[in-house]
Amino acid sequence: MHCDQFQPEKILAAGPSAKVYRGVETATGRKVLIKAVLQDDETVCPLDRDRVQQLAPSLMQMRHPHIARLITLLPMEDELAFVSEFTPGMNGRAFDAEHRPSPSDVRMLAVQLMHALQVGENLRQPHGDPKPSNLIIADHPSGGLFLQVQDWGLSLAREKQPPETLWFRAPELHAGGPPTMQSDLFTAAGSLFCIATNTSPTLGTTAEEIQQDWQAFDACELLDHLRPDLDQPLRDWLAWLLSVLPQQRPKSVSQALKVLMQSMPAGSSYQAKQPPVMAPGAKTTQLGSKALKSRPVLTKAASAPAAATLPLAAVPKKPSRSRALATALLKIAALSVIGFFVWSVMQKFIPVLYPPAAMSSEKIPAVASASITTVSQQAAATNTVPAKTSADLR
Repeated sequence: MHCDQFQPEKILAAGPSAKVYRGVETATGRKVLIKAVLQDDETVCPLDRDRVQQLAPSLMQMRHPHIARLITLLPMEDELAFVSEFTPGMNGRAFDAEHRPSPSDVRMLAVQLMHALQVGENLRQPHGDPKPSNLIIADHPSGGLFLQVQDWGLSLAREKQPPETLWFRAPELHAGGPPTMQSDLFTAAGSLFCIATNTSPTLGTTAEEIQQDWQAFDACELLDHLRPDLDQPLRDWLAWLLSVLPQQRPKSVSQALKVLMQSMPAGSSYQAKQPPVMAPGAKTTQLGSKALKSRPVLTKAASAPAAATLPLAAVPKKPSRSRALATALLKIAALSVIGFFVWSVMQKFIPVLYPPAAMSSEKIPAVASASITTVSQQAAATNTVPAKTSADLR
């Protein structure tokens, strides 16, 4: 690898055809994503290197905030490496296992994904494989989620596809058809379904089993049970893109994006954002730690216990009784200590309401007795009646 231009810093994942590194461009210091292609004898899904070099010039023209731009291709005698823009975050497969996006987040991710696919439509260059692990999702500094599409067109240089690609592939591609924008729409909708519900649309191991799964797949019913909080227009839109027959899907990405924007709730808006940049010294999570973990599919017979398939992060944990009791006792103890100190301070500043203890106990009765005698004398003087003489009686 050209260490004088790009230097790898940390391995992030081992994909089906390449090892993924976070690297740095030595001239500018910016972070980049380096994918070192595995040798043909090291993988069951090798890339056609000649085909990759043919696609490279057109892939470098894919420029959009929601597309990880291919910076350069580093061909060597025994190694081939892709260098593309780096966005900190996690892929869609790992994201859906740890997060439950809100309805507005799902809609915004769909809008961003459609904008990215529209670039390919304008350049007549389908992505070919917008599966969850090719979607990087990150928290944007200005708020909300940010999505970026990676590995544009690489599936076109691969003869044998990995399992995750087969799970989300459009039925016509399993039949041997070439990638189109309509097949990209199907795979993109399947990825959004996976991110929103934390379930895989299919679980087959062969093309025949996967096509049977898609024939029995009912997107509307599954979304009604798994994500009833999603608004009905968004659920209908996803089901539209997941139509098995290409003729029943949108005719273009532009049409799909237009319908999606028209169904936006009142007050909602989309504003294009620049990709978040990794801060110096920040840590990067493993992008592919959960990329190929299968998920159970909710069938019609098992639609009742749909809540059991929701991610654990959506279920709030209740505190135990012992922990609640210990918390209450700690609060009471803290209040008691605070009250003791407050009372000690208050005693120094509150005026004395009672006689001090140093006053003689004899003076108090003396004053009281004098008061009582005075009052008695006044009462006696008031109630004294002069004695009547005999003269008065006569």
